[in-house]
Amino acid sequence: MSEHRILLIENPARLSVDLGRIRIEREGQQEVFVLPSDIAVLLLHHHTVELTAQVLRTLVESRAIVLVTDDKHHPSGWLTPMYGLPQASLRLQQQMNLAPETRARLWQAIVQARIRTEAANLRHFKLNGALRLERLAGEVEPGDRAHAEGQAAKHYWDCFFGVDFKRDKQGAEDPLNVSLNYGYAVLRALVARELAAASLTPMLGIGHMSHENPFNLADDFMEPYRYLVERCVRQHQARLSEFNTQARLLLLGIIKETVRLGEMEFRLPAAIRESVASFTRILDNGNGGLALPG
Repeated sequence: MSEHRILLIENPARLSVDLGRIRIEREGQQEVFVLPSDIAVLLLHHHTVELTAQVLRTLVESRAIVLVTDDKHHPSGWLTPMYGLPQASLRLQQQMNLAPETRARLWQAIVQARIRTEAANLRHFKLNGALRLERLAGEVEPGDRAHAEGQAAKHYWDCFFGVDFKRDKQGAEDPLNVSLNYGYAVLRALVARELAAASLTPMLGIGHMSHENPFNLADDFMEPYRYLVERCVRQHQARLSEFNTQARLLLLGIIKETVRLGEMEFRLPAAIRESVASFTRILDNGNGGLALPG
């Protein structure tokens, strides 16, 4: 499986399978062939893209995610692989039986990692406010009973993009929020892919518990990785003022980023896989910690 390729289709095209490869046909251009194992995410950005059911089956069998977008080029839906089915029943039972004290400890670790990566972003760009976040990370309680995550987020955004910036998760029109939401959607898809491969049920979260969210667990595990999207958006802020092809390609570049987990470094997809694997080890053994950035 590839660790570094997101295939972006933004013009009319037809996708089919030819001798085990994905064939991309575009009018007036030479055919392109891509191995399914080289694709982590397929992003379909044009309403006239045609593809066969065999393409979809081949991609999900290779553990690729297929993302489709709306008229504003915002991700609106995806197709995820269903891997590891022989363990699905066991994993579901383990997730449902996760002890409350273990759940609280794991959410504490996730929140701490998220806050530490926020502080790291502020230090990376030589901005004020990192010390307060580092102190706050050390004060997070099991289950984050004092809601340190929310306190940290308010402080972080004020320092990172200025006090006039407001996070808008839905219906955003401003370049910063549009870019963040797009990058988060790709990150969420990468996490969902690894959850599927590990036979984990994504709606059963650790800290995210919404009855209306089918991807609570994906939202849990993407928290400590959000900093990569935010770092990319700030670094290329001037080039993201118009949400065009160049902007989208810049955001997709996060898949090539290196992430440190403890003493080891991984490319982003491999790091997410290790974080998910650490969770399954906890489910199997009842102890241990999560492998997280920060």
